[in-house]
Order: sequence, then C-alpha cells, then structure tokens
Amino acid sequence: MRARTCLVLALGATLAACGSSREKQAAQACGAELAKRLNGKTYNIDLGDLAAHAKAESTDTLLLSSVAVFDKGLSTEYKQSYDCRARFDSANVASVLYLDFKWDTADLKKAE
Repeated sequence: MRARTCLVLALGATLAACGSSREKQAAQACGAELAKRLNGKTYNIDLGDLAAHAKAESTDTLLLSSVAVFDKGLSTEYKQSYDCRARFDSANVASVLYLDFKWDTADLKKAE
C-alpha cells in the first residue's frame, strides 16, 4: 500500500512539473524582455510567481502577471505590477508580444 501511494505521488509530481513547463518558458521569455527594456535600472522579479500567475488566452498564448520591485532595499523602493503576453510558435518557443506596466497613481498629488 505504501509503495502504491508513493508511486501515485511521484506520478502526480511528474505531471505537475510537465504541466508548468510552458508557464516557466513564458516567464523566462518575459524576464529576458524585461531585462532588455529595463537595462540600467535596479529591479527584482520573481519568475516563479510570474509563471504561477499565467493564464491561457488561447492554445498558443499566455498572459502572465506579477509585481516588479524597483530599488529594493533603498529609500526609493517601489513596486509595480505588470502583465506580459507570450506566444508559442510552431517549434514551441515562447516570444513576448507585449509588456504592460500597471502604474499606481494613488500616490500622485492632485494639482491645485
């Protein structure tokens, strides 16, 4: 019985790992695109969180969402949420269609 339980758990873990490969590949593509666009900026992203928040929009397109932390540990630190849409080609390689930062305007002062 114990061996059967271990076998079921191992198969489940293997299937879970296979199921997330597209999400991880899309997150890596988004991370590379962010690195190009934010060259020279100090920021941190969590690719695991980005992959965990992937949603299929079609059979070949994923929308991923997460939060980037800029100037981490400094007095100017701030967080910014963003979306990244990735598409898989016929060779199953992810490329980024767009990045969209959701700028938080709550801290902006109203002009008087």
